[in-house]
Amino acid sequence: MHTTIDHALFSLINQQPAPCLQAILSCPELLPYLEINGVAGVMFYHLQKAGLQHLAPPDFYDALHDSFHSQIRKNMECAATAKKVFRLLQTAGIPFIVLKGIALAEHVYPHFAMRTTSDLDILICKDNLLRADLALTQAGYQAQDSTPQQALLNPPGYLASLEYHKQGITFAYIHLHWHLVNTSTPAIAFIKNVDMDRVWEKSLVVKVAATEVRILCPEHLIIYLCEHALRVGHSFDRLILVCDILYAIKTYEAHLDWNTVATEAKALGLLNFAYLGLKIVQFYGGEEFLRDDILKKFPPPSLSRTERLFLALQENHFRMRGSSYLVYLALSRGPFNKGHLILRTLFPPLPVLAQRVRFTLHAPTNALYFQRIREVMSHVFKIFKYFYRMIYP
Repeated sequence: MHTTIDHALFSLINQQPAPCLQAILSCPELLPYLEINGVAGVMFYHLQKAGLQHLAPPDFYDALHDSFHSQIRKNMECAATAKKVFRLLQTAGIPFIVLKGIALAEHVYPHFAMRTTSDLDILICKDNLLRADLALTQAGYQAQDSTPQQALLNPPGYLASLEYHKQGITFAYIHLHWHLVNTSTPAIAFIKNVDMDRVWEKSLVVKVAATEVRILCPEHLIIYLCEHALRVGHSFDRLILVCDILYAIKTYEAHLDWNTVATEAKALGLLNFAYLGLKIVQFYGGEEFLRDDILKKFPPPSLSRTERLFLALQENHFRMRGSSYLVYLALSRGPFNKGHLILRTLFPPLPVLAQRVRFTLHAPTNALYFQRIREVMSHVFKIFKYFYRMIYP
């Protein structure tokens, strides 16, 4: 049933409603599925745009309508918070780039309420972290997962962010990044190739939350969204990750030079991520915008078995957090590097592990690593279980 829902949603996005749309809109599991995938607003907008709301059962349509207007309120509240945070950083003289969330809602999606927002992702230079922390703490925000002094000691290729909350504000928190790549699964195979100076040089000045700020240039945005969706903690597990990339392409299509996008992906060391991400978006609903001749500009020298396996999972609509570890394995060339990746996945540096699960460094080390191993093995078991069901239905 999920395959049918996915097809119906992206057919509607591409203004080619599926013949079975009315039957799908009557499916009891549709609304929970859309909400889990973060695309209830996308469905509502395109039903309205196509004038097909009469096909939906009244209860379902009313729920979508209420959810959409509730998201307008949430995004406005997030924008109000964002405006204050932007001014804090600007007053402190700290340059920053706004990532995802509210920036996508305002500049990429056709309607402000189509993109859910739960946090405010901001990229700063690593050297400015302590100054940014001071500006935020003086305004009542507190880092929840670590201290800036400890987080700065995280090795390259691991977590490069801190999460700030403020008492009384429950709808949005600040996610302060100092590198585009932010993961607890070691990115040691490619992190050294990501040129952050290049990212800053090509960023653009626009208005977000009625404030002049910087955002990623279109080429870097598409590459970043592919890398973000392919992190092990995401693995294209929700359709909103597909929609982020799809709408970015739709928005900037007239100005995109795909040769430049491919060149930038290669220069940033993220060519594999760009190719795989675009291939998945093409499969779900981007055929009109991502022709094969465009994708030919991106493919790495060859796809490994594990990368092909990950694509096969996606094409069977199997979206599970953790499954893109297959991509990370492929990027670690040779048995030694693969073994090192597996070892570092099971046993990351203790400060990284403590930050990820929000335990203090004084928590029992054995308990932290046991929890990590159990989490990893749970994902492995689910993948094997899926394949077993495919072979022995």
